[in-house]
Amino acid sequence: MIKGFHCPEGRGDLPFEKCLKCAASHRNTCQFDYPILTAMRRNLREEEGISVSSILNCLRKVVLQARNDVYLDPRELYYAFRGQLFHAVIAQAQEEKQAIVEERFERTVAGITLSGHPDVIYPRHKKLIDYKSTRRIPKDATPYANHGIQVNLYRYLVAPQYRIDHLEIVYFDMSEVKRVRVPVMSTPRLMGWLVPRLKKLKAALNGGKLPKKADSKGVWQCDGYCPFPKLCWPRGVPKPWELKKKEEAKREAILKALGRKPRR
Repeated sequence: MIKGFHCPEGRGDLPFEKCLKCAASHRNTCQFDYPILTAMRRNLREEEGISVSSILNCLRKVVLQARNDVYLDPRELYYAFRGQLFHAVIAQAQEEKQAIVEERFERTVAGITLSGHPDVIYPRHKKLIDYKSTRRIPKDATPYANHGIQVNLYRYLVAPQYRIDHLEIVYFDMSEVKRVRVPVMSTPRLMGWLVPRLKKLKAALNGGKLPKKADSKGVWQCDGYCPFPKLCWPRGVPKPWELKKKEEAKREAILKALGRKPRR
């Protein structure tokens, strides 16, 4: 559970109240002042049960965070905080009639409750939109993989109340904005991805086996986006290419043991 901030100036782990008191004194030497730290704390949405955000995250991180007291470095929260600033734009959608803005939805899947907060739904247009602040806007019209799954999961959650035929992600950075349409996934395909992952996370949260460490595609999250890198990688977080090389070697060894030739 998230308990506070890890001080960037070397004062260790501080409960939220102690950190904010320091910032309010105007004697703090870090680059984060009271309004920014307060907004960061408010942005830390801890929900009961399993959310779309957690199912898309590193499952091992989600479980470790639930089992341990966590103190987050404000520097690691900056990009999420910046994205929340841009979410002020979403509030303008409330002025439009029949726009559903950041409302919580939930649905039971395989006996497990999954919840989420889509950014904006336009029921009249059968459209759901999510806004993403990112370092690099996609060059083509293809959304980043997890983002496409995310809006499809939102579509599934709202399906009992609203029919959604159009999914869109609006990417933005400090210089430009780009709208990207997202293909609608069939329910069987979406469930094929979701259900095994959901069951694995639920079992681990109930005290079961800890999920595996991130693979070559997800290890980027371990470097600056997770408070537990030393627990998973005592010798340091490996580069994606290093893990990919090990994964390919392991796959070739398995194929060799089965008497099959690896694909080149």
